[in-house]
Amino acid sequence: MDKKHVKKIKRAAKKKKEKKLAQERDQKLRNQMNMFDQLPENCSVCKSDFPKTREAHMTWRVTVRNEEQLVRLFCPDCQELASKVAEEQNEV
Repeated sequence: MDKKHVKKIKRAAKKKKEKKLAQERDQKLRNQMNMFDQLPENCSVCKSDFPKTREAHMTWRVTVRNEEQLVRLFCPDCQELASKVAEEQNEV
């Protein structure tokens, strides 16, 4: 085999691998979007109501666990509290 043929085979293998990874990412995103209807209406920690405003959509955090089919919603206050607890545990 000449060098051009080897390069062509390697390029094709790399392209096939990248395509497979892209398909897996797309499938994961589709699975997460299908769970959108399971989004809670309040914070999963403090139970404060989720306001349907643009600011809330930008500041509240959503976590999705595909294996458990679990969707959680966290308000900014609970996110900050979780960060502080994590920092304290890292210091110990």
